Amino acid sequence: MTPSPRARLATALVIAFSFFAGLSAVGEVSIHTDSKGHHTLLRNGVPYLVKGANWPTPGTIDTFVKAGGNSIRTYTNEIEWMLPLAKKHRLTIMAGLDIGRERQGFDYTNHAALDKQFERLRAKIQRYKNEPEILFWAIGNEPEMHAKNTVGLWKEVNRIARMIHEEDPTRPVVTVVAAFDERKIRELLHHCPDLDALGVNWYGPADQWPENLKKFGWTKPYLLTEFGPLGYWYSEGDHTGIPTPAAWGAPIEQTSTEKASLYAENWQNGVVARPGQSLGAYAFIWGPKQERTQTWFSMNLFTGERTALVDAMQTAWTGKPPKNPAPEILHWQPERPSGEFSPGETVRIALKWKCERPAKISVEIRTETTATQVGGDSEPETKTLPPASWKPTADGIEVKAPDQPGTYRIFFQITTADHTAATANFPIRINESPHKP
Repeated sequence: MTPSPRARLATALVIAFSFFAGLSAVGEVSIHTDSKGHHTLLRNGVPYLVKGANWPTPGTIDTFVKAGGNSIRTYTNEIEWMLPLAKKHRLTIMAGLDIGRERQGFDYTNHAALDKQFERLRAKIQRYKNEPEILFWAIGNEPEMHAKNTVGLWKEVNRIARMIHEEDPTRPVVTVVAAFDERKIRELLHHCPDLDALGVNWYGPADQWPENLKKFGWTKPYLLTEFGPLGYWYSEGDHTGIPTPAAWGAPIEQTSTEKASLYAENWQNGVVARPGQSLGAYAFIWGPKQERTQTWFSMNLFTGERTALVDAMQTAWTGKPPKNPAPEILHWQPERPSGEFSPGETVRIALKWKCERPAKISVEIRTETTATQVGGDSEPETKTLPPASWKPTADGIEVKAPDQPGTYRIFFQITTADHTAATANFPIRINESPHKP
């Protein structure tokens, strides 16, 4: 029986609707560049500014959504458990594609290894390319660190980028580097023409390097793929305000309040102040991480508390600070900045803090890390000593130093019943012979 004109029209409308709904479901993403070279990220044709975080966990995802975040970043196989979180909370994903690192033994002249890696990544693209949450494909994370054959690396990155565009022409492709200098950018320009943007991990102030990208010839957009506190790898002279490391090399960590200020500044300088160049940023790390200390990069602590680092991003993204802000450390100054003490000696630290609600103070001493890993590679936790002997004073705290010689770190923490916290710490060295001030 021949269908009626009305039935044919209805069928055509259903087919058309299904087609366009399918396009929308895929979450088509593109980068629009105008005649002045200004870039805009578009998702399903609508401008989209990335307000992102690295590695939120099931326990911290709610604070991320409440803070106004819209995109999360994965590094490797954690996409398997992060994708359901993204679907539940209507977030997008920068999907990380893990590639070999020369510093871990991968050889970019080994063609068999390269082909095996290539096909593994192709299979991953095929598996996830129809998920509408995918926003970017990110090839590697700081794979160039401590690498000698960077030309071979970048050539392979471009081969992978070309394959991704063939498999999934609806998503931009980036690679993620550990900061940059002119040589690195020149190599990327020469060997990676198929990249759509650059991911930059940066832990110092972000007020100058975006301009350096332009100066070095990078005219495509960038994303600030990791940003956070001052890195432990900096030494005095790298940036203004870098604390001098201890005499034995122990780095000085900022207080959570100092870190929060830098998070806010870097969002402003690396994203807001760079329209047409920056596509957004991913804060590091929306959860706990052991890297030199258990608090250095942790926006949320291992015990679950939210710090001022989260508050800073909520204020930046929504314009509204949380109703229950985390405590603030207004002043933190060890009486003996050298950190050198005798066994059992008293360590005095001047301290002022602020909290709008009742709060609890705790102090613990841990052994100092011996980790030498770089690039965020996994490292073991440090050992906690038996409960430290300490007491509050009129202007701060006094802590009894360990009895055994060695290097340690005193951790100070303020917590509230509604799961917020402030942190500070100080490295110390206990000498066998009595210390002479």
